Amino acid sequence: MSSGFLVAWLVYSQWQTTIASHTQTIGIPLEQYSFLWAINGFLIVLGQPILKLVKWQSQKTYIYVGTTIFIGSFIIAMAADKFVMFAVAMVILTIGEMLVWPAIPTLANELAPRGREGFYQGFINSVAAAGRMIGPILGGFIVDYFNIKLLFFIILFVLVIPFISTFLFDRGLRKEKQTT
Repeated sequence: MSSGFLVAWLVYSQWQTTIASHTQTIGIPLEQYSFLWAINGFLIVLGQPILKLVKWQSQKTYIYVGTTIFIGSFIIAMAADKFVMFAVAMVILTIGEMLVWPAIPTLANELAPRGREGFYQGFINSVAAAGRMIGPILGGFIVDYFNIKLLFFIILFVLVIPFISTFLFDRGLRKEKQTT
């Protein structure tokens, strides 16, 4: 589960780093790029109460749907050459993050043995911090030595990892429950 969370943060951090530089390169003013983050914040404040109405059976569903939405966001950002397309990609990204970011710590809490919840939360939040730390370095390296298009293709490829890790994370637990 934590490997999928790490990947999600690695790719998300590209919006704050390599995509920010990319928008400058293609002539989108800094004011407009900054407005993307205002859209993000506004949607989170507005969208959280609405998203609370969505009740899926499993936190895994939130991760699957949210990761799929992330993929859509990066596909649009990859093709974007105008501010409006980046704004659409940001709206889509924000919906995905509202699904994924709470789901993984919730699962970590549910998996934690009684009295160890703090350790599990600390570990999963450390994984997120590692993704935020490593993501800009890896993304910057790829863009500097290759190009932004390659980075987008790599992002789309590695976003398969959260699907795999989400599917596999409780496999041993499911087998254990079936035998008891």
